[in-house]
Amino acid sequence: METRKFLLNQSHFTKAVQRFKEPKHQEWIKTYFPFKETELELPQKDTIAFSSREWAESIWEEYIKLCNRVAETPVLDPWRTGFYKFFGDTDFEFINHIEAVLLEEGAFTSDETLPSPIPTKGWVYLIRNQDLYKIGITKNLLSRMKQLEVHKKENELIHAVRSTNYQDIEKEMHSMFKAVRLPQTEYFRLSDKQVSKAQTNMDKKALN
Repeated sequence: METRKFLLNQSHFTKAVQRFKEPKHQEWIKTYFPFKETELELPQKDTIAFSSREWAESIWEEYIKLCNRVAETPVLDPWRTGFYKFFGDTDFEFINHIEAVLLEEGAFTSDETLPSPIPTKGWVYLIRNQDLYKIGITKNLLSRMKQLEVHKKENELIHAVRSTNYQDIEKEMHSMFKAVRLPQTEYFRLSDKQVSKAQTNMDKKALN
């Protein structure tokens, strides 16, 4: 697997933030999308790995950590209510802006002879839909959250972890809560105690 290493720094982050026309969106990103200087593994342009945004997983991982913290705060906490004002919209758009900045920098190669990278890690996620909880997996969390429309009021991302053994964790979780599982689905009627147990288990079992 051949990719190009590229250091995403504060300058790139700032340029991506400035691409938002609305000051309120810029401020939201600065508040809720934590910046961390990150070495990215960038594929060539016009490949599946490029279009599926696999290269952005390390950026998204830091954001998901914050999402997990937000989900643990009281429902009426101003920090939490401010977060959900643009959650599922501005955050996805920000990844678009980061990609645009990287394209301007010539960060992605254009040699189509290079093989596409094969992902070795995936995500286990816990989503609440009213009184039900979905425990699932995906290799591309950004795309999956869009499909599940987590930005809508009835859908809320509660917890997510990225690991190499994500499939094993999902199987273990499904087995652990099989007594409250809706038949033939990934949905469960979890109590508050079971939700807490699920989050702890996800963090404890995840392997890098």
